[in-house]
Amino acid sequence: MRNLIRSIPVAALIAGSIFYAQPAQAATTYESDSCSSSNNAYCFVLYYNSAGSITNSGQGACYVSNMSVPDHYGYSPNGATLVRLVFGYGKLPNATCKSESGDGTTLKNNAASIVNGECGVTNRVYFSSGYQGISQASTATCGGYGGLAENLVPELKNENASHKRY
Repeated sequence: MRNLIRSIPVAALIAGSIFYAQPAQAATTYESDSCSSSNNAYCFVLYYNSAGSITNSGQGACYVSNMSVPDHYGYSPNGATLVRLVFGYGKLPNATCKSESGDGTTLKNNAASIVNGECGVTNRVYFSSGYQGISQASTATCGGYGGLAENLVPELKNENASHKRY
């Protein structure tokens, strides 16, 4: 009888842990392309590396977009999924953005150069999320990517958290 009394609390503890529900884990996906332009012909591009000193072309993996992004960390479209923004390669139809350097690296605070291939739209990169802090504008080049990339100013290089188009 004595062993039975000791094992009851242990059995209750085991049974309680079997039915304990674990909290749901959010699924994480990764996005390096949020541009709706056909073949990404007209997008705003953030590059992982600085622009080439001779060619002024963007270098390394890139993130392409034609929308404002209030937080380069990412977003949750439904509360159950986290979309992380990252650099990817092969996103543009020309020779830029082809290197794997930086591929899969998170976008927030990791961009070194930019080019604005959109038509008639200016894009501005900000130091902080929510379009706050020091910023740098990039005027439209209407599909021009090669030879037009510009390095972010030292205060924004690898310290960028949002960008807005206007």
